[in-house]
Amino acid sequence: MIPTDWMPHRRADGEVVGFVRMVDEAFQPMDLFGRPITEPVDWLAAEETLDAQTISWIDQPWLLDVDGAHVRVRVVELTPTRIRVKLDDFGDVTASGRFWEVPVPETGRLRPAPPITEWPAG
Repeated sequence: MIPTDWMPHRRADGEVVGFVRMVDEAFQPMDLFGRPITEPVDWLAAEETLDAQTISWIDQPWLLDVDGAHVRVRVVELTPTRIRVKLDDFGDVTASGRFWEVPVPETGRLRPAPPITEWPAG
């Protein structure tokens, strides 16, 4: 769960793009998964870092560590307490889907998936 003392940061259009947490006398910009974007910096640098963020990075494919195997997934829901991901079915509308939940802050089970160089046999 995102700690209550983290400050949500909104862009000018109102979109929450991350959080700022205090670290001693500095401020650390955090992404929506609760992971640090940079080292602690001054307030202005933290805001500028978050202002440059969009939430489009969430839409990319991810690899989820499931018992040591890396499963390609897509984020389907993100709340301050959990990330819900679905097996990446490559747009197959007949796929039944498999879902997992990952707590927020995310602690390393998710990482961006590399680009596909070959389509899966099917």
